[in-house]
Amino acid sequence: MVVAATDQRNIRGMLALATTGLLGQAAAQDFANDWTVNLAYLNYFEPDRVNVQSFYGKASGQISDDAHISVGVVLDTMTGATPSGAVEGSNVVANTGTSGGGFEVDGTSSSLADFDDTRLAVDLDWEHTYGRFVRVNYGAYASVEGDFAALGASVKGNVDLNNRNTTLALGLGAEGDQSSQRDGRTPEPMSNVTDQSFYGEGRRNTYDVLLGVTQVLGRRTIAQVNLTYTHSLGYHNDPYKVFSRADEDDVEAERYYENRPDERIRGALYTSLRHQLTDGDIIGGSLRYYQDDWGVEAVTGELSYRLHIAGRGSYVEPFGRAHYQTEADFYLRTLGMDEELPEYASADARLGELQAYTGGLKFSQPVLDWGTLQIRGSYYYQRFEDANYDDNQAFIAQLGFEFGSRYR
Repeated sequence: MVVAATDQRNIRGMLALATTGLLGQAAAQDFANDWTVNLAYLNYFEPDRVNVQSFYGKASGQISDDAHISVGVVLDTMTGATPSGAVEGSNVVANTGTSGGGFEVDGTSSSLADFDDTRLAVDLDWEHTYGRFVRVNYGAYASVEGDFAALGASVKGNVDLNNRNTTLALGLGAEGDQSSQRDGRTPEPMSNVTDQSFYGEGRRNTYDVLLGVTQVLGRRTIAQVNLTYTHSLGYHNDPYKVFSRADEDDVEAERYYENRPDERIRGALYTSLRHQLTDGDIIGGSLRYYQDDWGVEAVTGELSYRLHIAGRGSYVEPFGRAHYQTEADFYLRTLGMDEELPEYASADARLGELQAYTGGLKFSQPVLDWGTLQIRGSYYYQRFEDANYDDNQAFIAQLGFEFGSRYR
């Protein structure tokens, strides 16, 4: 699945305080011993490429007047074919595809790698209130699939000030992961695919810091600013990605495994504003700026309008998102016939210059006294400036249902 390079893994459990939290939030003690269950199904579909089906379940509730706990489980099944980074070629070179699939260079399928995998992820969050104004969220999660495993933890504190009109946040997170091809090996960086030179598993550690402030600007307006810093050390390569040495007509002569730096520093500034109109409708927008030391810069903007319809809790919400990013310093589409192998190189389109647009609609409807039904559909389009594929598109559908004693 091709996604923007700056769509990095968020600091899990560290962004629990969303902007909607201050638009009519009830006191925790009002829901003591009240549990809520969320169930959801998501289907992500790229025509002729990728299909991801995701099943999600989460249970959360108050276990005391000052403690809240939630447990979530995600099961993903992923099948299809994804760009390998290579151009179409005439040489017959076998290469293992993502999660055990593969391709052969036969002039028609050389630039795609088949894959088939399943991912299971579990997360646990415990939030404790200390006095009236301090909340601390402790989180832990694990994710396992055929060629990747991650284990992480986080802690995030929130302090309410100014009659609870201001909330300051500080979060810390750490993750350790390991990745490889399906057989537990990683290719030698910058080696020729025909050499079949491999090492063991790749390991990486990632550390996150979040600073944030949420401010009530008026009876119906709230703003949020978050600054995040991420530092990762270790294996950053995609063990399935390759790049081609090709002539000016894109005829491939050789194929090499990619190599990325073993360190990456990322920073992002996120701002959002939400305003509730007098009729109850809510308009929201956000802007995010991202930069890393690989040379990638990105800007992402989002807009939404929640239109309340007949019945309490019923609404439709159209939304849109636009994203632009520059390419990494070591990104290349192909390597010229007379060029020497650089120290770092990747033809992964997610590291190239791209534009991405999302548009969709969300619908929420209470179902008697049982709970709330939510349906969400969106269309996702990517445009690559210098890649082996000019564009990509995806259709996303999600169905969710929330229920619990608060609905009875």
